[in-house]
Amino acid sequence: MAKKLLIVESPAKVKTIRSFLSDDFIVTASLGHVRDLPGRELGVDVANGFHIKYEILPGKTDIVKRLKGMVKGVDALYLATDPDREGEAIAWHLLELLKPRCPVYRVTFNTITEAAVKTALKSPRKLDIALVNAQQSRRIVDRLVGYGISPLLWGRFEGEGLSAGRVQTVGLRLVVEREREIQAFQPEAYWTLDADFEAQNGTFTASLVEWHGAEPGLKDETTARNIITVLRDAQFFIGKIEQAEKKRQPSPPFTTSTLQQAASTTLGFSPEKTMQLAQELYEGVDIAGTHHGLITYMRTDAVYIAPEAQTQAANFIQLEHGEDYLPPKPPQYKTRNQSAQEAHEAIRPTDVRRTPTQLQTLLSADLYQLYLLIWTRFLASQMTAARFAETIVMVQTKDQSARFRAKGRILHFDGFLRVYAHEEEADTEIERQQTQPLPELHENERLLLTAWNPSQHFTRPPGRYSEAALVQALEKHGIGRPSTYASTLSTLKARGYVEIGGQRKLNPTGRGMVICDFLTLQFSSLFAYDFTARLEDDLDAIAEGKANWIEVLRRFWGAVEPQLQAAEVVTQSVIRQNESTSELCPECGKALARRKGKNGLFIGCSGYPDCRYTRPLAEEKTQTPRIC
Repeated sequence: MAKKLLIVESPAKVKTIRSFLSDDFIVTASLGHVRDLPGRELGVDVANGFHIKYEILPGKTDIVKRLKGMVKGVDALYLATDPDREGEAIAWHLLELLKPRCPVYRVTFNTITEAAVKTALKSPRKLDIALVNAQQSRRIVDRLVGYGISPLLWGRFEGEGLSAGRVQTVGLRLVVEREREIQAFQPEAYWTLDADFEAQNGTFTASLVEWHGAEPGLKDETTARNIITVLRDAQFFIGKIEQAEKKRQPSPPFTTSTLQQAASTTLGFSPEKTMQLAQELYEGVDIAGTHHGLITYMRTDAVYIAPEAQTQAANFIQLEHGEDYLPPKPPQYKTRNQSAQEAHEAIRPTDVRRTPTQLQTLLSADLYQLYLLIWTRFLASQMTAARFAETIVMVQTKDQSARFRAKGRILHFDGFLRVYAHEEEADTEIERQQTQPLPELHENERLLLTAWNPSQHFTRPPGRYSEAALVQALEKHGIGRPSTYASTLSTLKARGYVEIGGQRKLNPTGRGMVICDFLTLQFSSLFAYDFTARLEDDLDAIAEGKANWIEVLRRFWGAVEPQLQAAEVVTQSVIRQNESTSELCPECGKALARRKGKNGLFIGCSGYPDCRYTRPLAEEKTQTPRIC
C-alpha cells in the first residue's frame, strides 16, 4: 500500500487528524519552526542581495533527522502547517531540509474537523512562495533592526535586557507619548446645571443646554448661581418631544485583535494568555472518545463566515430563540482592515451546536470563559438587531430664554443582546448617565421645578492605554499584524519598559521613557507611525505577489542604514567621553576609566594591559538605565 506522510506543526493535532484518515496516511508534527536565523550572528548578507544564513534550531536536530527518515519511505508528502505566513514558511523550510523525491502537496484547513481536513486533501496546492518571501522579509527587517540598534542600547545605557524592535518600539512610543500628554495636561473646571421637574405623571431630571440662544458656557459657580437666581420665578413647559426607534446592530465575529481586546476588557486576560488559550481551543479536546477542534484558526484579520456555518447558526437560533431573532438573510460584515493579510474566516466555533454549557466540564475555567466569549459573539453576530425606543424631551421657560434636555430610552426588543450583553459596554459613561426612564409627558405640559443641581466638573486627561486599547491603537495605525500583538506586549513587559498599574493600565517605566526618547531621537523616521505602517503594506504586497521582496528590503535598508551609522557615531563618542574619569591610577599615575566586564561596570586603569589596577564602581547600580 502506498504511504503518504502528512506533517503538521503541533503534536496535539496528530492524534485528531490521524483519526480522520485511512491507514495509508502517516501523521506527524514538526513542533513549529525547525530552522531560523542564527542566534549569535546577524545571518543576513546585506551586500549580497540579502542572502540568508539559516540554521536548524537548537533541539530540533533529532526532529529533522526523524522527518528525513520518514520521508524516504513514502510516496507523497503533504505539508499541513498552519494556514498563515508563518505556516507557509515552516512548510518551505521543511521542504528545503527534507529534499523529498516524492510529490509534495501543500494543504491548509482553518478548522480541525474531519470534513475540513478531507476537503483540504482533495484540493492541495503548490507552496505559495510569495507568502514565504513575505515572512522572510519580515524576519530580515526585524533582524536588521534588532541587531543593528540593540547593541547601541547596551553601550549607551546601564542595565541588562535592553532591546529595540520595529513594532515593539513603536508600541512603546504610543505608551510614552500618552504618558507625556497626561503629565502635560492642565485640568480646567466647568459646571453643569441640572434641574428636577415634576410633571403630571411623574418626575425626571433635565440638563441646561441653551441660555439666551447659546450654549450655557458655565465656567464657574457664580455663573450657574446667577442663572438659578434669574430663573427663580420662571414658568417651565414641555416644548418639543422627539420619539424614534433606534437599532443597535451586533458586532462582527472576532478577529485576532478584537478577540484580544474583548478578552482583556471582559475577562482580564493578557493578549499572550488569550492566544495561548485560543490555540488550545483550536487544537481541541476529547469528546466522547473523539477529538474535536472547538474554534477556527485564531490568527486572522477577516470577518468572513463560511455559508455552511451561517446556515448552521441560523438553524440553531431559530430552534433555541425563535423566528424573531433570525434576520431575513445571513449578515455580511466588511473587514475594516483592507490589507488583511490572510483570506481566513473570522474566529468562530467549529460547531455552534456544541454549546459552552455542554463543554464546561471538559474545559478549564479559563478555556471555558474564552470559548463562551467566542461562541456568544459569533451567535450574536448572526442575530437581529436590538431595538430601543428613544425619547428626547425639551423643557423651556415661557420666554424661551432657557432650554433643558432630558433623554430616555427603553429596550423594546433585545435581539442579539439576548446572548451577548457585552455590547452594552459600547455605551459611553456620559450616555448612560444622561439616559433615564421618563414618565408619560405631553407637549406644552406645565412643569414644577422642584430642585436645582449645579455640579462642578474638571476636564480629564486622556487615559493610559490598557493592553486592549494598545492593541486597538496599533491596529488603527496599521502597525504590526494579528500574530505580532501578543508578542509585542509581552516583550515590552519583559524588558521592563512598561508595567501593569492600577485598573490594569500600561504605565511606562523610567527605563522605558529613557529608551523611547533615545530611539525616537536617533531613528526618527524608522520609528515613525507612518513609516512602520507603510512597511506593513509593503509586506502585504509581497504576500500578494505584487512587490519584489528584495527591492522592498533595499528601500528599507537604504532609509535605515544612514540613521544607524549616525547613531553609532554619536553613541561611541558619548561612551568614550563617559569612560574617562578625573581620577588617576594609584599604581601608575595614568587616568582611570569606567569599564564594562562580564560582571558589570568597574573602574580600571587606562594603561591596561601594562597596568592591571581595578576596583569596584563606587556608585550603586540601579534598575533604571542612565544615559551615559
